[in-house]
Amino acid sequence: MTSILSAAGAANQGTNNSNLYINIAGQGTGTLTGPNVDPKLSKTDRLLSFREQMTREVNAAAESTLFSAGEIDASWVFIEILRTQASIYVQNAFYSANNITPINIYRSDIINGKMTVTEEIDYSNCIITKFETDAKSLEGTKLDTLKVWFRFTQRQDTLLFFDQGGQPLGQNVSLIDFSAGTLQAQSGGG
Repeated sequence: MTSILSAAGAANQGTNNSNLYINIAGQGTGTLTGPNVDPKLSKTDRLLSFREQMTREVNAAAESTLFSAGEIDASWVFIEILRTQASIYVQNAFYSANNITPINIYRSDIINGKMTVTEEIDYSNCIITKFETDAKSLEGTKLDTLKVWFRFTQRQDTLLFFDQGGQPLGQNVSLIDFSAGTLQAQSGGG
């Protein structure tokens, strides 16, 4: 039997092994609600695919055995989402060359029966550099998706830690701001 899910149904069901969600400037369909869902996930869509990379070119100093650290280069961030309300927002931002702030990516885990955010990556001043649409059928389920590549000026990654009882233990934060040329790390748990 072939079933075709609504965008909201597919966003909520997603894949059976994904625990990644995305909030694109609050434009998501927001199908995750209730007392057992972290409020940060209320305006999110299922993130089907995510990839990013940063590199630091290291130059060998010719006159010694020391290395000089080059600047950090961030690749385009790649995401794949379902074609929902957020996908039209992304396309319109691309057409008009408008920045999107923020784009939040969340990793959630079940802690004490509740979908709890355990990692949050926040991107600021994002410019969409490329998008493509894709339609595929997975095990009889039709999914129309939007693949998006974007650049950003600031990225903050926060890991949240919990004990076995689900009580918060603290967080570790890293922040890179390309517009200010700053790097920061803060440890508060884990």
